[in-house]
Amino acid sequence: MAHEPTLGPRWQRVLGAWWLLAFVVGAVFALSPVRDATDNDPAFGPLTAHALVHTGSPSLDGFGAAVLIGHPIVVTDGSLDPGAVVTAVGAPGWEQLQAAVEDPDVDVLDYFPWPAALLSVPAVVATDAWAALTGAPDSAQRLAEHDFVLAHTLSASLVVLGAVLVFRAIGMTVLRAPLGRRRVLANAAALVVALGTSAWSVASRALWQHTPSLLVLSVALLCAVHIDRVASGAGRCRAARPDEPAMPASSSQRGGGFRFDPWVVGLGAAGIGAAVVRPTNLAFGAIIGVWVLVRRRDALVATTVSAAMGALGSVLVFVGVSWALLGSAIPAYYSAGRLELGNWFIEAVAANWVSPSRGLLLASPVLLLAVPGTIVAWRRVAGSDAAPGGPPTRSLTVALWTSVAAVTVSVSAFPQWWAGHAFGPRFMTEAVPQLFVLALPAVDVVFDPLRLRAGAPHRRRAVIAAGVVVLLAVSSIGYHAIGSVFGASGCWSAYPVDIDSDPSRVWSITDAQVLEPVHRALDPERRAAQNAVCVKR
Repeated sequence: MAHEPTLGPRWQRVLGAWWLLAFVVGAVFALSPVRDATDNDPAFGPLTAHALVHTGSPSLDGFGAAVLIGHPIVVTDGSLDPGAVVTAVGAPGWEQLQAAVEDPDVDVLDYFPWPAALLSVPAVVATDAWAALTGAPDSAQRLAEHDFVLAHTLSASLVVLGAVLVFRAIGMTVLRAPLGRRRVLANAAALVVALGTSAWSVASRALWQHTPSLLVLSVALLCAVHIDRVASGAGRCRAARPDEPAMPASSSQRGGGFRFDPWVVGLGAAGIGAAVVRPTNLAFGAIIGVWVLVRRRDALVATTVSAAMGALGSVLVFVGVSWALLGSAIPAYYSAGRLELGNWFIEAVAANWVSPSRGLLLASPVLLLAVPGTIVAWRRVAGSDAAPGGPPTRSLTVALWTSVAAVTVSVSAFPQWWAGHAFGPRFMTEAVPQLFVLALPAVDVVFDPLRLRAGAPHRRRAVIAAGVVVLLAVSSIGYHAIGSVFGASGCWSAYPVDIDSDPSRVWSITDAQVLEPVHRALDPERRAAQNAVCVKR
């Protein structure tokens, strides 16, 4: 009971509880409508999971050739190029696909990475168990009837919920407020990221590559901020404040001898793991790996060995699972060179940041706080690369911005830079965790009660700043609520011109994707036309 006052009043303890954050985010994800969760890239994840559970093989042959139309596949006899798409019965490749399905010695596999399929396995098992108990349709029936979307979406939502809780842990490490208020701010920041970014409108709606990517990237960043704080001396055998628990020193710094650092091991494992779940994260893994070696250069040997052990663990898991599932150490998806600096690159960079239908800053303007957050963190360590605690040091700040730039380059170098049939800035999802960390120091300053109290110097400016941040957060949540709640926004990709045929549509203001529900409500003819071309509408 002696420590109870440090947690603040009862309302503060409740609002800062991790279980409240989990309940609110989980409830929103669960209650959001489920539409077409297994279309597009995630389409074959549940099919592969079903095949693994019931046949022990990822082969999709059992579903028949017709079901495999319209999505990238791999045919193990090489009769079709890896990633080939058979568009229709009788189209180029149809005869090869039919022959492969009928040949017991040839398998047809999903072209996209296997992590999403493995994450779908619990949903298949749970669906079949429920069917056995109640007589409800089993996973095979639901997949055949395109009725597996709810289980698929719940699986994705649980993975994203895990990432949100890690975001909260990052906030608890980076924010500098007293413990009770820090918990509230960490919950609020994680909630805004959960509902005000593609975490809600994309990653939680289906098991895209972005779904496990968010989780693994958040784990890597949690390791990074812990390493950064310990290396700066913020937790060595003392608490930053009387009401905070002391942060343990790095294991490589205790006792003077060589010891593995568990946080660095975790960082190495998560850095490579991020590239496994989404190959474009390889740049992030390289950048964060270089950063930790520079940051911990005073314990270079221990840091190098610890990071290498974690990375090697992820590599061995990847190679082992790939070999067991596919008979290949490196699946075709990972070995294919899909990026190039084409003549679209400059437009793609601009579109991924500021276009009305794909711009990250228009969809999640709250992430603009990364700029003042960077300034706050930089000033706090002026003249030194060591902070007394909390915000990222200069070296980590540079690493995070470099990784954001790497995400931008990689997604903009992809020929289909507009992200196909999706909602909002799907391709920029992997920049969200880094921008979140960079924004946290600004959250500390803006919501400092000493700046907001009556009689404080420049209180009016502080209140306006806090109001602006709240408006940015509400705007971000509102944008992604449209993509998550109003299924009509999905029809925008196909009408009036398919986005894959005319990517310039991402620049239209009057025809912006986020306005699609308004157009449907006010224009019955447009609604009818869209319903005629939208899949499952």
